[in-house]
Amino acid sequence: MIPVTKQKQIAFYLFFSGLLLLVAALPLSKFVMSISQFMIIGGWLADGDFSGKMKKFFSNKLALLVTSVYLLHLLGLLHTSDFTYAYKDLRIKLPLLLLPLILSTAPRLNKSQFEKVLMALIGGVAISTTISLFIYLGIYKRPVIDIRDISIFISHIRLALLCCLSVFISVWMVNEHRHEKPNWYLIILLPISIWLVVFVFLIESLTGTAILILGIIISLFWLVLKTRNVLLRILVFILAVGVPLYIFHYISSVNDSVTVHEKVDYSKLEKYTESGTEYYHYPDLEEYENGYSIWIYQCETEMEVQWNKRSNLNYNGNDKKNQHLRFTLMRFLTSKGLRKDSVGVWALSDSEIRSVENGIANVLYQNKSSIQARIHQSLWELHSSSLNGNPGGHSVAQRFVYWQTAIRIIKQHVWFGVGTGDVSQAFENQYEVLKSKLAKEWQLRSHNQYLSFGVAFGVSGMLWFILTLLYPLARQIKRKDFLYVSFAFVSILSMFTEDTLETQAGVTFFALFTSLFLFVNPQKDAAGGK
Repeated sequence: MIPVTKQKQIAFYLFFSGLLLLVAALPLSKFVMSISQFMIIGGWLADGDFSGKMKKFFSNKLALLVTSVYLLHLLGLLHTSDFTYAYKDLRIKLPLLLLPLILSTAPRLNKSQFEKVLMALIGGVAISTTISLFIYLGIYKRPVIDIRDISIFISHIRLALLCCLSVFISVWMVNEHRHEKPNWYLIILLPISIWLVVFVFLIESLTGTAILILGIIISLFWLVLKTRNVLLRILVFILAVGVPLYIFHYISSVNDSVTVHEKVDYSKLEKYTESGTEYYHYPDLEEYENGYSIWIYQCETEMEVQWNKRSNLNYNGNDKKNQHLRFTLMRFLTSKGLRKDSVGVWALSDSEIRSVENGIANVLYQNKSSIQARIHQSLWELHSSSLNGNPGGHSVAQRFVYWQTAIRIIKQHVWFGVGTGDVSQAFENQYEVLKSKLAKEWQLRSHNQYLSFGVAFGVSGMLWFILTLLYPLARQIKRKDFLYVSFAFVSILSMFTEDTLETQAGVTFFALFTSLFLFVNPQKDAAGGK
């Protein structure tokens, strides 16, 4: 209910405006994201009644459970040594404390206000993705080396997660207004949802794609359980089983194109190029591109001379993705079945020369956006790193190294971890102990939120964090809370491949929607309290 006094009305509308601005700014502006949180805090403070709010907060078990994640970081100060890093971490994660506290004690929104907040999110995501589309099409001029470069406001992974959440929210809103004629929510949100699904594939987000596909499969199974129509049950069951089988077959076929390769008889290989320069062949190296061996018919002398005639980027330098250009060129030539000599270099078109300069190492990857190419590239990275033992520069393969390194640290600090401030130092030390082949620039943290908690707070802290995720989820599943369950599904899955809570955008995303759907949704009783 909206407050009746003038002071409380002003406080409420400052709070509500800040909330609208915050959800709209998530995919658009970190600066506005910060300003809007000050507006929310200002409205909450201006509303007064702090003793009543604190009483309400401490009687709300779920609000206390959610904020305990921040308190875990405070406890981690007891055995940390790097307080500079610790205080920085605490500042970034402050929304984990403030947003649950404020949203669980602020005036409740009515249905119309709550839906305006949701529409603000969908609108912000639609605007952000449309700007990305303009960049992709060249309407808005910006350099695009990688498809992920079209997301200019936040990381492409975070934007993909917001797209997924917006699609699920749109489904909920259309269902809520299904009896209205005409259903303007359906007319407006259906094309936006279709576009956001397309965008997740366009930006080649494997995490976003997996979330959408799993969400569809789970929804189909839910429909099977809910419907009484036998034919519909059979159809949905076939789809629910058939989709995963098709995906498995599809990935297997792509994997075959990576692992199946030509049989090389080294005794029959030619020894000289057309110009009479000697070829080099390396029988001990087994990397392939599209079935062709990278390490046969190598003549770098000719490649270097001819490449430097065709490009302003030096053969012995780096491409625009900061990879060794010579190796990018070798892979690209091999992927076309060309030899690594002067004839091979001159066989490339001007557009293919630009592709190599941009760090594209396979002719199949030239399309700016191709989920098949992204899957192919990821599988190639894993296969290549298994052969040469160095996943450096390959995002998917590197994650396995990050996870292994995190697990080693956890084993050394099983119960209480290394503390809030010593996580980065712990990883740096472990990479030195392991004599990691990763270059310093690639020696990063775990890229798995659960393992990050394990490193910082030990197994006990990691299990507590998992409890803070699973307990509200189980509770809201029982209450058939589609919005919270959808959000939890998105965030819990994303944390397997990302340190979601280590950035301002990620921690705000998590704290905001956890609090919004648990404590503000007028469709449900205030979670954890009355």
